[in-house]
Amino acid sequence: MKKLLFFSILYLLFQALSAQPEDKKLGKITFLMVDGEYEEAVKKTEKLREDSEYRKNGWMYYYMSQAYFEIAGMPELAEDYPKALKNSIKAAYKLAKYRDKSNENLKVWQDAQGFISVLKDSVITVSEIYYDTENYRKSAYYLKKATRFSPDDYGLWLMKGVYEIKSRNIGEGIKSIIFSMDSLNPEYIPYDVSTWTLIDALDEYVLIVQSGEYEKYFQTYKYNPGQKEIDRAMELKRIFMKLVEEEEVIDKDARKKESQTIYKTFRSDDGEDEDEDDDE
Repeated sequence: MKKLLFFSILYLLFQALSAQPEDKKLGKITFLMVDGEYEEAVKKTEKLREDSEYRKNGWMYYYMSQAYFEIAGMPELAEDYPKALKNSIKAAYKLAKYRDKSNENLKVWQDAQGFISVLKDSVITVSEIYYDTENYRKSAYYLKKATRFSPDDYGLWLMKGVYEIKSRNIGEGIKSIIFSMDSLNPEYIPYDVSTWTLIDALDEYVLIVQSGEYEKYFQTYKYNPGQKEIDRAMELKRIFMKLVEEEEVIDKDARKKESQTIYKTFRSDDGEDEDEDDDE
């Protein structure tokens, strides 16, 4: 979280000085973010979202997602904002959804990629924490949320499928696995932040196929993975492993420790598992 705060302040300070949105209302939110006034930024962006003029504005969703994410890492605000992480993810999805509505939105989306990577990494790590506690349903739930703002991250889709199968949501798990495996090829370039997720998911996929336990479910979707598919998965893993330098090997325990705070601040709403969608 400290890394995110450092990133946010430096980036937004530069943005405020060089790429500030011309709109005065959005410009004020820029400086609220720079000053660390995240609660006020949330209030301002939520109010703007009610205005049809801003409902598809990229800047508004970018600031909203960042502000909620910063709040999610503040234990003292957990009671007031139990859905901060979920709201951050939802705003990131809207930012992705409306990126092609205007040239400005596309530019905002491109500039937001550093933050989007930080958000995705936290969601992945939180899903791993749930996995460690054998709450596979919640693990799958949060990866599903991440695929909404990063639909071409097939590592997320594959691991989501693994988690869904482990949670006994086998039909959805099979569909997620088939979608990701059909989309992966040796030319695919994984996202840096989820390369290890993809590598681990390929290992899990091989174990699922080797077990033979889900063969009939795969066949329902006219998908018959056998030794050929196992070999293909291992070859893909070998290729993707080359993209990870030795010094980039991640200490998973350290990553999870960094995300424990954000996990603790929002897990109070665990009972609310519905997949909200407020598309306009």
